[in-house]
Amino acid sequence: MKNKSIFLMLGVLIVFGLTGCGLENIFNLETDSASTQAKKLPEMVINEPFLVTTVIGDYSVAINGARKTAKRSADTDVNPKQVIFLDYTYNNISYQKKYDMDFFLAQGDFVVVDDKGNNLEAYNIKDPNRMIQETPIGGSCSASIAYALETDSKTLTVTFVRGKNEIAEITVPIT
Repeated sequence: MKNKSIFLMLGVLIVFGLTGCGLENIFNLETDSASTQAKKLPEMVINEPFLVTTVIGDYSVAINGARKTAKRSADTDVNPKQVIFLDYTYNNISYQKKYDMDFFLAQGDFVVVDDKGNNLEAYNIKDPNRMIQETPIGGSCSASIAYALETDSKTLTVTFVRGKNEIAEITVPIT
């Protein structure tokens, strides 16, 4: 019985070896450089609308800039080196209401990284002239999200995301 098991196991290994069923990849520690390279995202251009097409409608988003502010939040113990407003505009071309809400873009739609590679979290201050709003079909909104930086970064890299999908990217100078 023990001999049958050994021969059976040996036979299976020989079959896998002769048919190339992927065992080489399991034992091969080298990786293909093409598979490890990051997927190149479409580049957004500052102040130019980037069109997004979905099954429930289309919209565009434009990154307008990143500007410093002297404002600080009284609701936090964080003492950042600089606070930046990321300014953007979005237009609802044909995006239908979802969950009884019109279209809008908010902080969860952007991944923001400073020039040192730090992922940034939204900071609790608002620009009253650029508030996030729902936009019906044909509507547009100019909005801002504040970010606290612990560095003297000169640029922000902004990745526009929808759900878990990265859609586009832009590097924005801080002014």
